[in-house]
Formats: sequence, structure tokens, C-alpha cells
Amino acid sequence: MPVKNNIDAARIRQRIEAAIQNRTRAIVAQLFYIGEECLANARANHLYLNQTGNLCSSIGYCVIVDGEIVHEGEWRQVAGKQGNGQEGKQKGMEYLHRLAAEQPAQGITFMMVAGMPYAQYVEAMSLDVLDTSQQMAETKIKGMLNRLFKPTA
Repeated sequence: MPVKNNIDAARIRQRIEAAIQNRTRAIVAQLFYIGEECLANARANHLYLNQTGNLCSSIGYCVIVDGEIVHEGEWRQVAGKQGNGQEGKQKGMEYLHRLAAEQPAQGITFMMVAGMPYAQYVEAMSLDVLDTSQQMAETKIKGMLNRLFKPTA
């Protein structure tokens, strides 16, 4: 007796696509929470003097899916002793969007930046701008991926 193929290939593809979309939504949701936590950490736990507010205002993050920003943290203008942080907020947004546009058109990317050009010099003086938040993000993202993709027995 011959074997008859009863498989509906279109239905299988549809179910696989739905599973991929569900996983993508779960990852984006988790990256949103990780981003918010890291952003709050970067804004609250810095040791540099907030003179103009620009450096703190230039910190932000986004989640990119297939080359498009699907979520971006709220940009806040943080006032300093000698300024209102408006320039920092603007430069941070521009820098993040410029880097996001350079990302590959496939996959999921989490990106966090400090948009003021002098941020690296502040970091070089051992004054935390994003170092602690970067370490926090790496740890949390690795944990998230391990939970989402751990093999089932």
C-alpha cells in the first residue's frame, strides 16, 4: 500500500511564522524592560558632576527589529547646575537614530547610547556614564535568552 502525503505545507509554514512572531514579541517586551532598568540606572547612578545636564539627557536606548526601531526609551531633559540639558537630549536622539539606521535589516538589536561627544572622556576618568548599565544589560539579556531558548527535555 503506497504512503500518501497528508501534510499541508502552507499550514506548517503559517504555524512556524506565528511561533517566530510570538518569540520576537516576547524578546522585544523583555528588552523594553531591560532598557528601562538600564536607563534608570545610568541616569541615577553616575558620579560625574551634572553641570549642564547634557550628558545625562543624551542617554537613551532603542530596540530594533529587522532594521526598524520598534521601541525607544523616553528622552528626558535633565537640568544641570548651568543648563537645562536640551542640547544633550537632541544630540542623544540624533546619535541613536544615526546608529540605528546603520544596523542590519534582519534580526533584533538592543542599543544604548550616550550621545554627547565627551562621554568617552568622562568614562576614561572612571566616572560611570554607561559602563554599569552596559554590564547590567549584557547580564540580563544573556539570562533572558537562556530562559527563552533553553532546550526542553
